[in-house]
Amino acid sequence: MSTQRFSHTQYPINSLVEQIDSGELSLPDLQRPFVWNRSRVRDLFDSLYHGYPAGYFLFWSTPAAVDSHSVATSGGKSQVLKMIVDGQQRLTSLYAVLKAKDVVTEDNELQQMRISFNPFTEEFAVADAARANDPEWLTSISEIWNSPKGEYGFISSFIKGVRENRGLTDDEEQLVGERLGHLAGLKNYQFSALELSADLDIDDVAEVFVRINSAGIDLNSADFILTLMSVHVKEARHELEDFAREAKIPSTKGASPYNHFHSPSPDQLLRVAVGLGLKRGVLQNAYQALRGRDPKTKEVSEALRDEQFAKLLAAQEHVLDLTNWADYMIAVKRAGYRSGDMLTSKNNFLYCYLFFLMGRHEYGVGKSELREAIARWFFMASLTGRYTGSPETILEADLRRFSDAETADDFVSVLDGVIDTQLTSDFWSVTLPDLLDSSAAWSPYLFGYYASLNLLEARALFSNMKINELFDPGVKQTKSPVERHHLFPKAYLSSIGITGTTRTNQICNFAFVEWADNIAISDTKPAEYFPEYFAKLPPSDQEQARFWHALPPGWEDMEYFEFLRERRKRMAKVVEKGFERLRSGVPHETKPHEAALPTVSDLLRHMETNRVEFKRSARASLENDAPEKVINEGVVKTVAAFLNSSGGTLAIGITDDGDICGIQPDLDYKHQDLDGYQNWLTTLLVNSIGGGAVGAHAGIRLEPVGSEVVCLVDVSPSPVPVYAKTTKGDVCFYVRMNNTTRMLEGPDLPAYIDGHWKK
Repeated sequence: MSTQRFSHTQYPINSLVEQIDSGELSLPDLQRPFVWNRSRVRDLFDSLYHGYPAGYFLFWSTPAAVDSHSVATSGGKSQVLKMIVDGQQRLTSLYAVLKAKDVVTEDNELQQMRISFNPFTEEFAVADAARANDPEWLTSISEIWNSPKGEYGFISSFIKGVRENRGLTDDEEQLVGERLGHLAGLKNYQFSALELSADLDIDDVAEVFVRINSAGIDLNSADFILTLMSVHVKEARHELEDFAREAKIPSTKGASPYNHFHSPSPDQLLRVAVGLGLKRGVLQNAYQALRGRDPKTKEVSEALRDEQFAKLLAAQEHVLDLTNWADYMIAVKRAGYRSGDMLTSKNNFLYCYLFFLMGRHEYGVGKSELREAIARWFFMASLTGRYTGSPETILEADLRRFSDAETADDFVSVLDGVIDTQLTSDFWSVTLPDLLDSSAAWSPYLFGYYASLNLLEARALFSNMKINELFDPGVKQTKSPVERHHLFPKAYLSSIGITGTTRTNQICNFAFVEWADNIAISDTKPAEYFPEYFAKLPPSDQEQARFWHALPPGWEDMEYFEFLRERRKRMAKVVEKGFERLRSGVPHETKPHEAALPTVSDLLRHMETNRVEFKRSARASLENDAPEKVINEGVVKTVAAFLNSSGGTLAIGITDDGDICGIQPDLDYKHQDLDGYQNWLTTLLVNSIGGGAVGAHAGIRLEPVGSEVVCLVDVSPSPVPVYAKTTKGDVCFYVRMNNTTRMLEGPDLPAYIDGHWKK
């Protein structure tokens, strides 16, 4: 049978305040530095005034020198005899108001708690300018306990001031005096306190705090671990808090953790350190490990505790390393994200930092390779919201994926393996377009699109300014240089009967324009403003702008909801293209088929050359009843020839004489829409030439010309020989010779390869 290890004592508030001033009562660093907001302080004094229960305190009677600090910002320095284990917020608030002293806030700033009181209505309120100018209000109740006139003299002066302002009856004067006297007497309010025995050790006290603290600040497993750190490794906890504090304010004295993405709290930094050092995602399990609790025997071992803390501290050193922190920011920017305004989940940001540290310090991944791998991982995690639901469980599962990884290549392979399971072809073509069916302004899918525009170095619509330049977080202006513009303006939509933000503010109804253009366009309908503004772009830039901003051909004349459906698909393709650029591992490379691409007008100006080929169709027989397979192969051979030569553009829907016939016969042939046609053509090329060459060096786009649509296949030269599968064989080699496509065989083949691809 155990002996009771605590006693029960009553303390008047005034006595507690005096003990704090003398240093007899102090605060162990078992809670985060925090002071209630003024509204909670107001409610506390309202409860005291009306005689309601106002909580209790838990003290620890000990002279031991453990990590502690005084609630007061100045005062005595006598030996600590009692420490506040629970009730810090309440006692700090009482002290601040009764002594009219500043308190230290979470941001390490001094703040004064000013609470007003109306003795006529017995109402408490947070002090403001209106009450300060109202003679019926006592501006700050702190004055009654700190007036040089004493409490009685202060009350008399207050009554005199009201009397001179509006007059008082005898009954009112008596009532005000009684109520202010009752307020002054709150310093004698008796608080209950439980005092833990002095023979309890610091571990026991920490455990008691964890068990009983069900009120006040809500605690979680991170708070419990911070409690243990205060007990066993107090300097390490202070390092977390210092880092978090410095991350909030730009430094004028050199390197600091400040950044434009996120100011982490101590417990968030702790989560990264726990994941890195203990390989735990669920902090409840990590807390038990740091207590030294054996998972099998359930016994607590000091040696096991020390071992776990050693791992945690080693990991924390990496987490707080400013070079690591800065290099990680570069990886995030590499993923196309520019500031915290593009982040929908702080967990995604922090957990990706954990994997960055693993790659650098545990697997020795090279700097450049690690940056690219983490950029891909961050893009995937942000786009899919990987760590937004059950984040601890998902993180722990992800950490287990590396159990068999031994080398840098293994580490990167694990990351890319997960990415491939998440960003599948179905995700791009089905899932993402569906997720873009939203009016949420704070959406990971929308920000994934923004990131892709940055990766593709896209320019704002109707502008030559790159979006990533306009989004510089280091430049603060009264008006944003780039704004989200309603492609179908709200007023115009309202005029045709479409209202409500869920419909008018659809993600796919916005595009980036410079603010001056946004103002000028105002509420003009798209069929009027778009042709005028779009014509200002050089013809060579127009098709690229259509792609970046996911604008279907003739969108300005489309029915609104049809436009949204089409644009969702195209926005998803832009995001996919951005990720492909990221996956290429070349940060600023502009691939040939993504550069300024020729328009139909450009092609017709020069007609067929070694880099331009016209085809009436890709599958429909328009003359001589040619079999579909023969027509297909004409397209395949041309693309293969461009790959093996100097690149070029194949235009489908133009005759050899340069007449525009469009691709409508091809669409009618199998009853396809434009998206279906592009998918079919891509599949034809992949099956005949290979996904690697087609994916890296060929792009398909559509250009409206009058009432017709022409399909353009842009091809860049391949760095290696490419073979095509046709009716002539499975490994046929084609090249361009002037304005024709020829197959090479026999001795001509190796001679061409040696001459074209010199080693």
